Amino acid sequence: MYLKKLLIYGFGQHEDITVELSKGINVFYGLNEAGKTTIQQFILQILFGFPQKNHQQLRYEPKKGGKFGGQVHLSDREYGECIIERVKGKASGDVTVYLANGEKGHEELLAKILRGYNRHSFEAVFSFSVHQLQQMENLSEEELSGVLLASGTTGADQLGNVKQELEKKQQELFKKSGRVPLLNQNIIDLVQQDQKIKEERKKIDEYEPSMKRIEEIKNEIKTLDQQEQLLKQNIQKLNELRQVSPLLEEKQRLESVIASIEYTSFPNNGINRYEQLRELQLTNKASLNKVQQNYHFLIEQLREEFDSERLSSLKELVERDSEWREWQTQIRQFERDIQTVKQEMHSQFQLLGIIKSEQQQAVLQSEVSIQQEDQFQRLIQQMDEQQEQLRFQERISKRLEEEIHTLSHKLDELYESMPTEEDKERLKKWQKEKEEAAEAKVLLQHHGSKSERLVNVLSIFLAVISIILGIAQGKMILSIVGVVVAIAIYILFNRKSNASNQDKQLEQSIRKLDRVRKMAQEMEQLEQSIRLYHDRVVLVEQQLEDKEIEQKQVLKTLNKLTIFTEQSKEQLKLFLAKFQIRGDIQPKLVNELFRNVRQLQLSNNRLMMMIDQKEQLMRLTEQRLQQASIICNATCTVENLSSVVHSNYQQMLELQQSIENSLEKKKELQQQLEELILLNDTYEEEIFKLLQDANVKTIDEYYKAAEQYNEFEKTYFSLKQIEAQLQMFDKTVQTTELSIEDINYRINQYNEHEKQFQLQKNLLLKEQATLHAQAEHLLEDRQYGNHLQQFEQHKAAFNTNAREWVVSKLISTAIQETLHQLKEEKLPAVLQHAEQYFNVLTNNRYESLYLNTEGKFEVLSVEGIRYSVAELSQATKEQAYIALRFALAGSLKQSAPFPIIMDDPFVHFDRLRIIYMVQLIQRISSEHQILYFTCHDGMLEQWEKANIIQVANLNNERGLTSV
Repeated sequence: MYLKKLLIYGFGQHEDITVELSKGINVFYGLNEAGKTTIQQFILQILFGFPQKNHQQLRYEPKKGGKFGGQVHLSDREYGECIIERVKGKASGDVTVYLANGEKGHEELLAKILRGYNRHSFEAVFSFSVHQLQQMENLSEEELSGVLLASGTTGADQLGNVKQELEKKQQELFKKSGRVPLLNQNIIDLVQQDQKIKEERKKIDEYEPSMKRIEEIKNEIKTLDQQEQLLKQNIQKLNELRQVSPLLEEKQRLESVIASIEYTSFPNNGINRYEQLRELQLTNKASLNKVQQNYHFLIEQLREEFDSERLSSLKELVERDSEWREWQTQIRQFERDIQTVKQEMHSQFQLLGIIKSEQQQAVLQSEVSIQQEDQFQRLIQQMDEQQEQLRFQERISKRLEEEIHTLSHKLDELYESMPTEEDKERLKKWQKEKEEAAEAKVLLQHHGSKSERLVNVLSIFLAVISIILGIAQGKMILSIVGVVVAIAIYILFNRKSNASNQDKQLEQSIRKLDRVRKMAQEMEQLEQSIRLYHDRVVLVEQQLEDKEIEQKQVLKTLNKLTIFTEQSKEQLKLFLAKFQIRGDIQPKLVNELFRNVRQLQLSNNRLMMMIDQKEQLMRLTEQRLQQASIICNATCTVENLSSVVHSNYQQMLELQQSIENSLEKKKELQQQLEELILLNDTYEEEIFKLLQDANVKTIDEYYKAAEQYNEFEKTYFSLKQIEAQLQMFDKTVQTTELSIEDINYRINQYNEHEKQFQLQKNLLLKEQATLHAQAEHLLEDRQYGNHLQQFEQHKAAFNTNAREWVVSKLISTAIQETLHQLKEEKLPAVLQHAEQYFNVLTNNRYESLYLNTEGKFEVLSVEGIRYSVAELSQATKEQAYIALRFALAGSLKQSAPFPIIMDDPFVHFDRLRIIYMVQLIQRISSEHQILYFTCHDGMLEQWEKANIIQVANLNNERGLTSV
């Protein structure tokens, strides 16, 4: 299987890009944060699903939005050309698989293509980085076997799951110390039920006379059993006598041999101990002679005097050398700082325009106290506030002038739209007619009792209509007038009149009401417009008068502010004259001037202080030179003081060290002499103790005693073996005087007696069975039968659960043996390939890579030295881990031909190791596609025929195709 193309819709920082891959080696190169790890995670997550949102792994959802996911195009020898597309959907994403034959599937088809691998098992073999390589020293046989068995190539992972389920089921059925499992409960129920049955039997036995005979028979059978048991014991004892006779004869022979040996004790490992002590004693004597010679030679050398007072003086000068160098550095620094301060002061004086020295001295002596600065700041602040107020009042004056002009123009326009005299006269007449109409309406309301109700209705109708029209047109005056008219009509109608000309008045009233009704709307509009005009004119005239008053006040304030500002400027000129400044200057620069003067005074003070410090250091330097010249007996200057002092001090130290070394060596030789003499005495004592332990006086006797003791040990060992065998038999058996013939005769007699006892026992058992049958007929108690039935039910349930537990146990045991067999068959082949790869990577520096008895990895070098993985260098450990990974992948190439993904795992390799690694990868690239991610441009030179992918350029080569 190999990947042909990657289509990224949106994944992390990558969007709408296509990556073409070759069948062999593909190298993804890019600097940090270029997106290499994003592409690696894209491949894994498209194949195995997006992680959960609360998972530790990142989901790499696009930060700019857009479609999340992409496609992986691959070619597989079993399924042909495949396209795997995964986009955002459910937790792990929605996946769709497209085959070349048009078949379409989802997770089930993808699982078949991936041979049942999940992400964990895939990364355990085919994907790794430098961080995983660093864990090689912790990898054990069990972990490596787990990777092999979890690979899914043999179905061992499913067997493991079944085994866990069966073990869980066994725990649910039975536990040794449990009470909840089913079998434990069944056992408790059986014990309880058995106890109840025994209690019922006991009750029956108390009332049944036939049970007495049964007891007698039991006693007789018991007596027969005891006699039979005694008979069997006698037969067993005779058989033991027959077996022990040859052992007793051999024991007597060995005891006679031991009695003839003279030396029966000897020091443990005595010969080797003596020879080792003798060899150590000779070596110690040779060392003792050599140390004595060296000691006498050293005594002759220790006769020179040493001037310790001069060394102390030189040491003090050396220790204070940093002080000397600091003085010279400070002197040079003071010279530079003095020159710098003078230049700065000169520049500042030129900036202020003060050239003459008298003016400069006056400035340096001028007062720049905090009170002066505070006075100066208040003056500047006062000027700023005055100018700000002046500008503010000018803006107000200008604004008022514009507003007065606007109001005057507006008043002129109102005067031009003034109502005419004719309109005013019409309005007065209409008001008079409206009053007469109101009176006429009242008169109509009092006309006849028949029309009274009609007039009342009309009055109410008129009032309602007036209110509605007033609200609808926004003219409340119309509503008020209508209501007033309606009330007037109602009152006038009900007023009694005795006038004789009532009919004429009624007719005139009706005509007036008609005329007023027709002119009402027009006159009301006219009245409202005249009233509105008068209101506007009054308002504008009042506003204009207020603005003119305000303008006079502002002009008065402007005059005062102008006078105050001129006075402040004169005070500022007088203040500047104190600092030799003539002419006008902007207030902003005055503040800077004050700071410059103060800075000049501070710089002048610092200059004086540095000159004093420099002169003091020059005096100390002269004193140090005189002192060093006397101690070193040489002329010392500023340039050579340190070198002369260090040279003399080093010579004195070497002389002192030589003397101290000689004294130390003398002590060491004295100690060695004492140790060697004591060691020689120890060896003499050890040899004497060996002779004493062997009970001899000479070395010849010592060797003779050793030979006899060896013979004694062999004989004594044989005797102990026989005695151990005899301990298996009773002691009475070992003291018998019977012959073999007597023993055989007695055994035959005892066998005949045993047959007679068995015949009597059978007769008693038949009688007992008959009595039991009779007793069962007498037992009619249902409770006893119920207990028996419940006992059988519990027994059946126990048998069922026990059978299920036994079956589960047998199956889990069989699975365990199967897993062990798989490991034993598969692991050696992987280790053999890993050892071959490791030899190639280390240029045959190590012969083998293997697992020791503790299940940990070790290596064997060509020199025959064994190293644990923890003792190897980091790069060699990583080579061993890579060799194991490649061997694992090679063992699975038939069942799981996946690509190998590596994330920059060679960062600790030198140039030769990288060459060997590249050669090995090129060799295995014929069986597995290689995807190598790196940020080191030097690695690009190692891959001559690889497909180099510049990750940083992928965003400039966008292009997507859809399925």
